[in-house]
Formats: sequence, C-alpha cells, structure tokens
Amino acid sequence: MKTLLLLRHARPAQLSPTGRDFDRPLVEAGRADALLVGQLLRRRQLTPDPVICSPALRARQTADHVIEAGKLTTRLLFYDRIYEAGTEQLIEVVSEAGDDAETILLVGHNPGLQELLERLTGESAPMLPATLARIDLDIDAWSKLRAARGRLVFALVPRASVGH
Repeated sequence: MKTLLLLRHARPAQLSPTGRDFDRPLVEAGRADALLVGQLLRRRQLTPDPVICSPALRARQTADHVIEAGKLTTRLLFYDRIYEAGTEQLIEVVSEAGDDAETILLVGHNPGLQELLERLTGESAPMLPATLARIDLDIDAWSKLRAARGRLVFALVPRASVGH
C-alpha cells in the first residue's frame, strides 16, 4: 500500500513584485496555514519522503514551512512539470518515484490537484489553499498509479482542522 498526500499551496499574494504569477509569495495567513499543515502531519505521524513540489514561489514556501513545522527530514524535489500541470502530468511525475517511498507529499496547484484527487478516488473534495488530502492506494509500485483506485481518507483545510 502507498499513501499519496496532496497539498495545494497556501494563500499567496494577489500580485508579485515581478508581475509574474510564478513569483507570487505567500501572505502571512498563508504562512500560518502552511505551518499548521506541518503540525498536522506531525500529529498524525505522516512522514512523507519525498516531498515533490512545484518550483513556483508560493509552492516552495508552502513546502518549506510544512517541512519546518512538521520537523520532517525528507528529500525536497522540485519539478517544473508540476506548475500548471494537468492530471496526466501529475500522475507521470508521481509514477517516477522510487518504490522505496511509501508516502509521497505532492505540493502543487489547482485545478490539477483537485482533478487528480477525483481521478484517483472517484470522490470530489475542494482543494482550497493549504488543503491537505490523504489518498491510500492499493498498489505496491508508484509506476502502477495510472491504473490505481484510491481511497480518500481525508481532505482538511488547516484552519478548520485545528478549530480556527
């Protein structure tokens, strides 16, 4: 069994200093939400390795805060293909993971993450900023992800999960 954690980046600024979407940083509330996600991972004893992340600034900052707050010692990998990726691209990226990885955290963007969740589970859950979803997959190799049918264990928005 493999576990795929999906995390949409936390709340970013509307604009970036460069004017590029790719360079939008997290706002203060987004940083706080990302820290809460890290704490949630620690409380639930979820230790992903690796963390696979979009190189967009808001995704990188989200991953950094999650790793810090979760006290994770994990590989942090960046893939350009995640930025603006659709379902097939995301499946391709995760499918390339080594089979020694039992739990992967994928940090990215919508609509790709929400579509991936629906594709793998047949369920619908809104992937708002900083939403963390856990999907358990009855596979023994990530290369089998394309044909997998997973079970959505939870989809949590960090503020809601800690009573805020």
